[in-house]
Amino acid sequence: MRNRSLRSHFLLLYVILAVLAGIIVPALSVYMSMNAFQAYQLQRRQTDLESLGESLSRLYDEEGGIWKRRRVMDVLHPAPQWMGMRIVLLDSSNREVFTLRPARSQNDRPMHHDYINISLGERGKLEIDHRIPEGYSEHSFITYLTHYTLYGALIMIAVACGLGYFVAGRLSRPVIRAIDRTKSIARGDYDSEEKSPAVGIRELDALTKGVEDLGRSLAAQEKLRRRLMVDVAHALRTPLTVTRTQIEAIPDGILEPTPERLTLCVNEMQRLAELIGNIDVLTRLEGEVISLNTERTDMREFLLPVVESFRPVFAKEGITLTESLENGCVCEVDRDNFRHVIDNLLSNALRYTDEGGRVEVRLSRQAKNVIISVSDTGIGIAEKDLPNIFERFYRADESRARVTGGSGVGLAIVKASVEAHGGSISVDSAKNKGSTFIITLPVNA
Repeated sequence: MRNRSLRSHFLLLYVILAVLAGIIVPALSVYMSMNAFQAYQLQRRQTDLESLGESLSRLYDEEGGIWKRRRVMDVLHPAPQWMGMRIVLLDSSNREVFTLRPARSQNDRPMHHDYINISLGERGKLEIDHRIPEGYSEHSFITYLTHYTLYGALIMIAVACGLGYFVAGRLSRPVIRAIDRTKSIARGDYDSEEKSPAVGIRELDALTKGVEDLGRSLAAQEKLRRRLMVDVAHALRTPLTVTRTQIEAIPDGILEPTPERLTLCVNEMQRLAELIGNIDVLTRLEGEVISLNTERTDMREFLLPVVESFRPVFAKEGITLTESLENGCVCEVDRDNFRHVIDNLLSNALRYTDEGGRVEVRLSRQAKNVIISVSDTGIGIAEKDLPNIFERFYRADESRARVTGGSGVGLAIVKASVEAHGGSISVDSAKNKGSTFIITLPVNA
């Protein structure tokens, strides 16, 4: 099957509709007009003949109940509407009183005979033979009507084709732009400065906006992918470089193989192993290949020992750690997995909160959900970084991240773990005003 453009399809459809309308509508118009005209002719002829009967009846009565041929001729002869009719006046005894014969026709058309009887009561009756050349009476009218209807149909078809061309172009242009944009996205040109204008059609504007949003989303993902590769390379390179430098320097006699240097190498290898382990955990969580050993858990009893285990560490750094935990909050969680979630959030709060700051853990129930929040008065997160804070290897403050450590996968693991439990996590933060991470879990009644 031959492929046509959207514009060609629309234009062809308009032409077909215009042609059909240009044929069907005029045909119906001529048919209905002809029927109406013929009905009008019959009604008018019937009215004229009835009026003739009434005139003859009055004439009969005026003459004292007899028919006078000359008076009858006076009534019939001057009337042009009787032309083409053979009118026979019969008395009450059915004898012919007068006959009006039509003039001889000059055309060769076959005649149509229409016989009509008009009763005059006791006076007699009229017998009319209306002789009409077939098609003659309405020929000029129908010809006139047909010509003008045809002209109107041709004008309508021309206007419809022009309108179809305009509408087809208006509908196809945004689709063509969307196709061109998707092709550029396929070539890797995700971010385009050119913005497609709105056409005022909801579906087409939504299509255009959707393609543009897709391009922007892929552009953002591409930036994150490149940043991810850089961050992974940096995270792996640092411990390897440190270890390699130490080990290569020992055989060359530059450094002594002291216990301290060997311990540094071991620590770097442990850091590298931890990073690889975090990436593996994240991959399994995001790939939905991990199985959770969930159990019915009272979240207050679960959180209390976690908070208590962190309290000495916070006190050592001069940070106040408090909790506000409601009773009756029960969820289905994997205790070991979810312990890592809370540990990660508390570790981040400790890492990014200065001495004299405050961290609070809250637990509450709202409708069919359990809400767990970890709030701090730390450095906060800039608004531009909030959409990406749960991305792998994304660190909002690179300079501080290098000082405080961290691989940049902690929050990504937290998000994947919470979602694996059927929950969600969000963050409310502002630069230099602290952060609040909010976990929402379904209640196990």
